[in-house]
Parts: sequence; C-alpha cells; structure tokens
Amino acid sequence: MSHSKPLLIPWLRTQIDSGRYPGVQWTNPEGTEFTIPWKHALRQDSSDTDILIFKAWAEVSGNGRAQGDPSVWKRNFRSALRAKGFKMVADNKNDAANPHKVFRWPDESASGANSAGSKDQDNPDLSEDCGHPILESQVVSSINDCLYLPEETLFTESTVNHDILQECLKGLNIGPEAEGTAGFEPPPEQQQLQDQVVIGGHTLPGQQQYPVMFEGAGGEAGLPEQPAGPMGGAVGGACSGQLAEQFLHTVNETSNGDNFKTHFNISVYYRGVKVFQQLIENEAGIRLVYSPDFSGTLLDYESGLSLVFLPSPGPMLDKTQAKLTQCILDKLGDGLEVGVSGHVVYGRRQGEIKAFWSFFKSDRSSQPQEISKLQPQPLYMFREFLRGILDFIDGRESPPCSLFFCLGEKWPDDRPWEKKLITVEVVLTSMESLKNMAVEGGASSLQSVELQISLEQMMELC
Repeated sequence: MSHSKPLLIPWLRTQIDSGRYPGVQWTNPEGTEFTIPWKHALRQDSSDTDILIFKAWAEVSGNGRAQGDPSVWKRNFRSALRAKGFKMVADNKNDAANPHKVFRWPDESASGANSAGSKDQDNPDLSEDCGHPILESQVVSSINDCLYLPEETLFTESTVNHDILQECLKGLNIGPEAEGTAGFEPPPEQQQLQDQVVIGGHTLPGQQQYPVMFEGAGGEAGLPEQPAGPMGGAVGGACSGQLAEQFLHTVNETSNGDNFKTHFNISVYYRGVKVFQQLIENEAGIRLVYSPDFSGTLLDYESGLSLVFLPSPGPMLDKTQAKLTQCILDKLGDGLEVGVSGHVVYGRRQGEIKAFWSFFKSDRSSQPQEISKLQPQPLYMFREFLRGILDFIDGRESPPCSLFFCLGEKWPDDRPWEKKLITVEVVLTSMESLKNMAVEGGASSLQSVELQISLEQMMELC
C-alpha cells in the first residue's frame, strides 16, 4: 500500500525534537540551528548510528531509496536540505573527535513557500544543483538531448548568469534516466556476456557476498617483468627469433592462468588540462569517485578495487567551467568502475552521471558509446588485443591499449575529447608493454610461425 511522502521541514523538526538520533540536536534555544553527525564511512570509528537520520529520510521519502547504500542516503539528504533552503553554517566533518555539520533553519518565508510546493520540488534527484535549481524539464532535456552553447559563450571569462548556467546544465547527462546504452549496440559476443551476472566466467568485484581480496590489490601486483624494448628495425636472424620468444613469454606471463593481469595508468583531464595522474598497481581494477574530503587513491577492501578520487575544479580560472565540472562531480556518486574479470576488461556506471567511452581520443564517429549502469559491460577482451597483434604482424595497425572516457557529456560527437569538461584516459599497462615491444621491434621481427600459432591457440582459451 503506497504512502505519501512527508514534507521535509516538518518531518525534520519532529525528528530533531524526538532526540532518537544520536548527535542530531538543536544548538541554540531558538531552534534555528541544529547539528548532524557527518562521519565518512571509511573512518575506522564509523558505525551504523552515524547514518540513522539519513536512512530514516530515505525510508520515508520512498521510491526504494532505502535499498541503496549509506553514501547515497547522505547525498540525498544533503540535496533535500539544499532544495528547502537550509544553510550550512559550520562544516566540522574533519573533526577528529566529533565530525559534524551545523545547519541553519530556512526563514519563514522561504520554508513556507517550499512547503507549499509540489512533491517533485522536494525530490533531491530533481532539485540537486550547483547553486541553481535544475527543473524537471531540464532533466528530461539532458536525457533526450545533448545541447551545447557555442564554445565562445560557454567557456569565457565573462560574467556568469543564471540563464547561461541553466542552458549549460541541459547539456550534461545528469539526473534520473532510463537505463541502457544509448546509440551503441555491442557485438553479439559482447551482448551475450552483458546478459550474464559474471564476465569471463568470473564473479565481478563487488558482487561477492563477503569482502574479498584480489591478488595484487594494494600494490603487490605480481606482474611479469617486461623486457627492455629491442632496437627498432630488427629483421630476421637471431634478433628476430629472440624477440618473438621474449614476446610469447611475456604474453604467457600477462595471461597466466585464468586471469589477464594488468595495472592501470590513470590520467584525468578537466577540459584538456591534466589535473591528476597515477599508476594504480591493482589487478582487480579501479573506481572513479569524488569526495571533497579525500584526494589521491584508496583501497576499498570490500570490493578489492582502488578508489581514485577526482580532484576539485576549484583552481580553474573559468568559473563557468568550474561550476559545471563541480555539478558532474557532485552527482558522480559511486562512480565509474573499470576492472578485470577473467580475460575481460569491463566497465560499469554506478552513479547518476552518464559515462561514454572509446578506444581512441580522436574518435570522430559521432556515435556515443554509453557505459551501462547496473550490468557490467565488456569493453576490451584480451583475445581482441591478441587479434590486433596478429593483424599488426600482417601489416595492419597496432591494437589499442588505452580506454578513453567522458563523464557527464555525450561523446564522441562534434566536439573533440579535449573540449569536454571531465575526461579520463585509462592505460592498460600490460597491453602497453606488449604493444611497445611489437612496434619497437617491428612487425617482421614477430613473423614466427610458432608465435602466431601460440597466439591463435591462446585466443581460443581466453
């Protein structure tokens, strides 16, 4: 039986008055300011009592939100406060002894106007913004279209006004949407894998019922030592045979057993400017997330993945660009996952922000490939890379070893990758090493019958 969603303002006042939530209390006799515990889930002293108020709002606000995770509950609660005019007056979330935030109750005129509004206005999914409301019509627009202002209008040092920012927000893929991959139909082989709960015969990180650690997680990678690249142009004779032998040995070490082994070299760009780069020595994979409280990387013991925290856009000179970038980061949620399962590199979106990808930074196909939400999506299979090596030996182009991502905006389209707000390059280091060996040695150095037969046999096993 359905129930109506309560209005936030009267509901919250009742909860504070009840005293049932530890740390949620008034801080002045007038009842105009209150404090809420704001402890990050990764702190060692975090407990279930820290999130009770967030969970309570998730339960009464309906829409299945109580089935989510605590980080989503907290984000939605914060969004609802913003939408109703609550102001944060003290941010002590980094306090070692008592991490908390203090909020001021909205004035009577603002709260009265908001209380009279529709239930949609109280929905944080529709009202979360970066200082300006995102109307439902704008959310729908951002789903169905990908609108852009002229570049000279969007990214200049001119005064930012409300209308320009709202038009820009329409072009971002932010907000609730029907799931699926827009404009991209994977090959039948990958479609079959997408329908499975596992990829490559292996359960994905984060799907296990209990925490699991992966070999190499946190830095003990166990990857094979990569031999130094041979002199370019080595043709025939002992040099050629030696390179082919070295190459096959490295391939066998990279695909040792049931898993493809690689590290992940991550480069993050904000409109073409590199703002972060790090080699992640974790064979399980990475997840791109954002938190103003963290920077760099951190191992998530529950999933086995390395969390890569995207940096704040604060230092950007262009305030419009910084504002829109912050909008994407704030809605990134559980982020974008790129990992390895068996011999498959997969991607999975777990937040509100849509993500798109390609093998090439200079992709001009104008056919956006969207990363699926909920279901893990195969992006690159090791056997596809081996097929690319065989093609290279036959005189064609060498295979790719990087994946390029765009967050919050459709891509590829008529605007280059470098002009997008947030882009990420993920280099699969094992593939990069093998590719460099092949290219530096030359295709003729790998023209070994034994090598080609071994690669073809390995492709059948991957």
